[in-house]
Amino acid sequence: MKKIVIISILLFSSYGALSAESAPCGDYGECEKFSPQLENLESLQLGAVTFLNNCYGCHSLQYSRWNRVAKDLEIPEEIFSSNLVYGQTVKLGNRMTGSMDKATAESWFGIAPPDLTLVTRLHGSDWVYTYLKTFYEDASKPYGVNNMVYPGAAMPNVLAFMQGQQILSCKDIPLLASNGGVKRDELGNDLTEEKCGYLKTISGSGSLTESEFDEVIYNLVNFMTYVGEPSRADRERIGWYVILFFIIFTSFSYLLFREYQKDYH
Repeated sequence: MKKIVIISILLFSSYGALSAESAPCGDYGECEKFSPQLENLESLQLGAVTFLNNCYGCHSLQYSRWNRVAKDLEIPEEIFSSNLVYGQTVKLGNRMTGSMDKATAESWFGIAPPDLTLVTRLHGSDWVYTYLKTFYEDASKPYGVNNMVYPGAAMPNVLAFMQGQQILSCKDIPLLASNGGVKRDELGNDLTEEKCGYLKTISGSGSLTESEFDEVIYNLVNFMTYVGEPSRADRERIGWYVILFFIIFTSFSYLLFREYQKDYH
């Protein structure tokens, strides 16, 4: 009985560890933490609108179907079809294969933009969330932008009109002593040194404030996390009932075991 309890705990702990880990975020350092809310239909709906209006022109979601997304996000098919489905020949039962021809994409970009159905499962939602927020202006690149998470990314910043101009800047950083404290001069003033490579958004250059843009990206990545595993919310919800069942079953099994033991003594 003890083995059952131990195995259940280890499985649950392993699941938590796997779901929490994320890929490192390149020059940015640690990825920003992203906690999906897959029961938040409003967030998922807004994320779907952002993706289909700004990303679907190049990227596909070929392992998803239009009607499954509409059903899961509780969007009436008539509204979904007339506002978010692009192409007169597209049927709701079709897969979301993208609106750009692969050969055309290769001639324009040199390589066809990847399908994004499983991108949050490949890199982690933390990675995708941080990636979408860390584009900055770089005149040396073909599209005039670079990315701190994925340097040299061959992708324009399609959400720049919302975010505004983001550049790399410098700022003064306190010098740390060997004991972990801040170094000070003879007058007690903190000693600093200039370091560069920090992102700075030029105020007023975008249509949204920083907090508003963060919310847009959150909803977008929340939707992409859902697309990567549409049954995840149900799986996580049912998982708690399974763990509860194991605990109750083990408890009753142990009590029954003790009753049987009485017959041997």
